[in-house]
Amino acid sequence: MHSLVEMRLKNKLTDLTLFSCSSSVFGGLSAEILRAGKNLRFRAHGASMQPRLRDGDLLLVQPVPAGIIRVGDVVLCNNGSDRILAHRVLRRRSGPDGLRFLVQGDQASQPDGWISQAQVYGRVAAIERAGVQIDLHRPVARALGWLAVLLSMWHTLRARLFRATRQLVKCLPEF
Repeated sequence: MHSLVEMRLKNKLTDLTLFSCSSSVFGGLSAEILRAGKNLRFRAHGASMQPRLRDGDLLLVQPVPAGIIRVGDVVLCNNGSDRILAHRVLRRRSGPDGLRFLVQGDQASQPDGWISQAQVYGRVAAIERAGVQIDLHRPVARALGWLAVLLSMWHTLRARLFRATRQLVKCLPEF
């Protein structure tokens, strides 16, 4: 995400309040809003999730318990270096410290790494683009999410196979 982020908050006096804030302020506000059980709507910035999520899309993020998050879901999270990301869950793992999730942008060549359930603020439930709302919980959207996971896994496997083959070739005697 870029350093300036647009957020829309429901206000009792006005319909919507629109403001810009830094990425670190956005992270803190997002965490507080979602932990309070409220939905969050903000404008996405960046290209790491294209073509599914595009720069300028409005994302609706809902607070959810970590146990409900599934492989293929897009989550709003903190990657541990104070970057707030809306990236896809590739894997989930249960351990003594709770759930951990492997997340990656659909256009990224490598995963962002494993994040704890405390680093996940909420799950992206819908995308609004050009006045059309796309529900990410519908079966077609879930299938596309799984397809994105499989493509990410394929790209990672392909890169590992290429590196392993290159190492093997280096070990072979010359003909």
